[in-house]
Amino acid sequence: MMTNKNKTVAIVVTYNRKELLYKCLRALFNQSAACDIVLVDNASTDGTQDYLREQGLFDDKPPIHYLRLEENIGGAGGFHEGLKFVMSRSWQWYWLMDDDAEPEQDALMNLLKNADEIRTIYGSTALGKGKEERRLCWPPYVIGRNKNEFIENYELLQEFEDVSAIPFLGFFIHAEMVRQIGLPDSDLFIYSDDQEYCERAKNFGAKIVLVKKSIIKHPLPKSGVTYRLMNIRIVYRSLPPWRIYYYVRNKILVGRQYYGFRLWSQTMPGILFRAFIALFRENHRLKILCAYALAIKDGFSNIKGKRFLPL
Repeated sequence: MMTNKNKTVAIVVTYNRKELLYKCLRALFNQSAACDIVLVDNASTDGTQDYLREQGLFDDKPPIHYLRLEENIGGAGGFHEGLKFVMSRSWQWYWLMDDDAEPEQDALMNLLKNADEIRTIYGSTALGKGKEERRLCWPPYVIGRNKNEFIENYELLQEFEDVSAIPFLGFFIHAEMVRQIGLPDSDLFIYSDDQEYCERAKNFGAKIVLVKKSIIKHPLPKSGVTYRLMNIRIVYRSLPPWRIYYYVRNKILVGRQYYGFRLWSQTMPGILFRAFIALFRENHRLKILCAYALAIKDGFSNIKGKRFLPL
């Protein structure tokens, strides 16, 4: 077993975004609290490894532990492989993020000085860049206020917020927690892998806490249209058919496993409403409806994994 000077390791999953990845890695090297770095390359085809070598990133200390996968197995598979690698080493805390994350200099320090419970999963706060820098990229569902609610503006956050889930974007988890709950489900490929992991952790008694002062800058998701349906908040964003498939299928898979009646009272109404909206907003309606139909069928048939989609 290797001995690491740092007790924390950042796990970054990348695929064909070498310029964004470079900024992410530079931000990790510049953290006020040092961490090691494990880079999981999902079989990039854009010359990622050579680019990083040309930029001198493999010469920096601490070194980057570079794992190149044989094929693109999605974010879910990438984080699965990254955590499997670090679990056989001596790091204690794992900080997961995508390649387009740019942690502010004290982001890790503000996690470490508040991470005092190994059965709690902590999360950095992802904020948009530029003019939207006070908007949260993924508004968390906050628990324990007068009423449960989504928070979209950074200024409305308290120092620590109990939330229902956090994305793999500044996801900070202790090795002991991973030993108890296992690795992320690589068969989800993309979408809902972080949601499933949070639900699994909560079943083991974990709390999930968002740390306001641990800030990661990140591009905001494509703007969407917000609807209300029977007190359900639905944000509609245009996606290509292949992404719709994984988004819908995995929502159903996670809902069937963890949500109980909420699968029928919230998840399925939201999915069907999005399909209905697509009929009026999208150009390739037939392909999109086929993606919804296949995703719903596979979700209820418990079909997982990377799927060849004739869409």
